[in-house]
Amino acid sequence: MTSTPVPPPAGWYPAPDGSSTTWWWDGARWVGPEQESSRPLAATKGIARLAAATQVLLIVCGVLSVATIGVEAFGISAITGFLTGNQSAIDLLDAYDQMTAVASVLGSVFLVVTGVVWVIWQYRVAKQVLGQTRRSPGWHVASWFVPIISFWFPYQNISDLLRAVGRARPSWQILWWLLWAVSNWLIQVSTRIYITAADLEQFRVAMWMSLAGELLLLAAAPLAWLTIRSITQGVLQPSQALSRSLAA
Repeated sequence: MTSTPVPPPAGWYPAPDGSSTTWWWDGARWVGPEQESSRPLAATKGIARLAAATQVLLIVCGVLSVATIGVEAFGISAITGFLTGNQSAIDLLDAYDQMTAVASVLGSVFLVVTGVVWVIWQYRVAKQVLGQTRRSPGWHVASWFVPIISFWFPYQNISDLLRAVGRARPSWQILWWLLWAVSNWLIQVSTRIYITAADLEQFRVAMWMSLAGELLLLAAAPLAWLTIRSITQGVLQPSQALSRSLAA
């Protein structure tokens, strides 16, 4: 029984033709000096820019989560006051409706934009380490959107990328994924309750679930930020080493 040889990770290696030059192996084929050897450096710079944009957007999403938590806490207080006989709390509920509309729109827009930039970044990284992950770059994107498998495949794909770029998988990676998955579930359930709520008590339950979901999302954001940094650093290190050697 024979095993299929595993190709070496993407990086710079001694030229396969025996010359003294260094060639780039992209995970599937060799790229020599005469084949635009600067292209790998340009590709990693593009990945670095996408990573930086995603990290900034994650910070914005975290700030918006804090704002949403404040709005939901305000709404819970207003409903509690009204249910205990404070008739003036009705004005507070009107204010809550206005604030939550703004917070929901801003939160949704930035979450979608962050997701789009993230999957582009992940696709580019997966192409950089082509052949070293269990799924193709296309599946690194699609797995986020396909029902059922989206609960686990993205986690596996991130694990593959960490391994492919030579980074140790952090002990908190599973915590990041659980925070993200549970927060999304809570927010989705909260939205459904909001839509079908028939009384103020049901609205209050929806607010509590939304608040809990945003808290978990806020906790997941810095771990997602660290995940992007770790993978991107793994991609950049070989190119940075080559750049220094060329400068010398």
